Amino acid sequence: MNHPAALLLPAPRLAEERDGILSLSDGAPVTVASPDLLPLADLLVESLHAATGVRPSAPRTGASAPGGIHLLVEPSDEGIAAIPPARGVSPDGSPLDTERFSVLVDPDGAGLVGSGAAGLHHATTVFRALAEQSPRQGSALSIPAVRILDGPALAWRGLSFDVVRNAFSRAEVLRVIDLLERYRMNVLHLHLTDEQGWRLEIPSRPALTPPGTPYFSEEDFSAIVAHASARHITVVPEIDMPGHSGAAIAAYPELSPTGIAQPVIADPMEATARMAAEDFAPQFLDPRKDEVWAFVDEVIGAVAARTPGPYLHIGGDEAFGMPQELHDAFVTRTREIVRAHGKEPVGWQETVRSAAEPGELVQLWIGEDPLPDAGENPFFRMLPPRLIDMLATTFGEAGGDPRRMIAQRARVIMSRTDVAYLDAPYAEPSAEPEEEALRSRLGLPTYPAVTIESVATARIPGFDEDSDLDIIGFEAAIWCETVQSFDDLTFLLLPRLPALAQRAWDAGPARPWEDLRPRLAAQEPLWRRDGLAFFAAPSVRGR
Repeated sequence: MNHPAALLLPAPRLAEERDGILSLSDGAPVTVASPDLLPLADLLVESLHAATGVRPSAPRTGASAPGGIHLLVEPSDEGIAAIPPARGVSPDGSPLDTERFSVLVDPDGAGLVGSGAAGLHHATTVFRALAEQSPRQGSALSIPAVRILDGPALAWRGLSFDVVRNAFSRAEVLRVIDLLERYRMNVLHLHLTDEQGWRLEIPSRPALTPPGTPYFSEEDFSAIVAHASARHITVVPEIDMPGHSGAAIAAYPELSPTGIAQPVIADPMEATARMAAEDFAPQFLDPRKDEVWAFVDEVIGAVAARTPGPYLHIGGDEAFGMPQELHDAFVTRTREIVRAHGKEPVGWQETVRSAAEPGELVQLWIGEDPLPDAGENPFFRMLPPRLIDMLATTFGEAGGDPRRMIAQRARVIMSRTDVAYLDAPYAEPSAEPEEEALRSRLGLPTYPAVTIESVATARIPGFDEDSDLDIIGFEAAIWCETVQSFDDLTFLLLPRLPALAQRAWDAGPARPWEDLRPRLAAQEPLWRRDGLAFFAAPSVRGR
């Protein structure tokens, strides 16, 4: 049987197996070095009980006790201090050296130490993962002794999550947060607005979320932020502007150039096809109108007020049919509004085409070959010529965006379609024949199909090779044009999300597939236990 440390994801920098076993049973003492750590210890006790059935005692402040678990923040710990701090930008504004940690398990107990609160939280998730993979002897878990030292190489590691094209519930978003916690990702980037709907209540603009439409109330959003914050995950809300604004314009037609709204089309594929219609008029927020700026200021102010994190995403992508000079004007002024409300703006890569101050955060998403060859991609050949022309115009500038990022000294979040998008179809048949219909339905057919190995080992600029880009973070992205349920979502996320969490954690060359494969395979029983649908990849199972 593999040592539990050999099955951890992300794999740690150092996992030193030792002699002996910790027998962890109900009522095992849990102690913390200071009272401020009690909430984290409570979370550990509850998660251990949910995952293993073993419930340690209620945490208390004090010295470590025999056979128990002790939590401590100690930045000067000798082992932790030897781990380099993360590079990049911390999504919550913390110092870059606060995510390092150690886990020491021996027959006398378990010591969990973090260089900061976030690092200690990582230590608790690793200890829980060790417990989940350990055998049970009677009423106790037998956790093999081990010393683990670890810390991320990259400070910003997240998931961009489209909650518009499928309207997920608050409870479902919380389950996604729990997945991010498990794989030590620390950003939930919520794509809240698009053509198909507006998913966040703005009390001063009730027409955005009319009765009968699904959206997150102020209470819902606060609960999502609180659940994430307790797990050291920063919520970065995205209000996508000036394109992808169909829902806003349907509610307030005066925001568009024509003052005429086209109806919201809930089906994502129908909405895409609508752009090819002869009577289609480009829909974007028109920066020449005063009412647009009143709207942007109201919305940004409302979102910023309920977002404790320092960043707010303004979108800026795919403003089809919008003249470049208007796009530049919109992006420039919107950045100013975001800063006036006390946040730092983040934008998709098209925002780099608007002159910016050094240090702007820009999310690189367009891969090296954004327009597939029609001969190789039959689905793309089916698209109307007008839509293909619009895509070609939008993507035609993409090749120059990295040069602009370098020239402007932009700080780059890597999310390229060819290395980070989780809505690409699966290339390999499922090991479970009944999943084949699901596999064929899910994933955008405009993207090349991928294997799990290709996702886990793809070459990423700045990771596998030197890059002049200042890559400060990595986000996987899941878009939901083909998603109809939470099960559909997790089928696309798993097992790819943990594979990309490993890439972001290391921020270096990909680990060998034969090291990653058993770690991924060991997650399947946990997903099944938690009722999560996942893709049963034969390659992960060693077939």
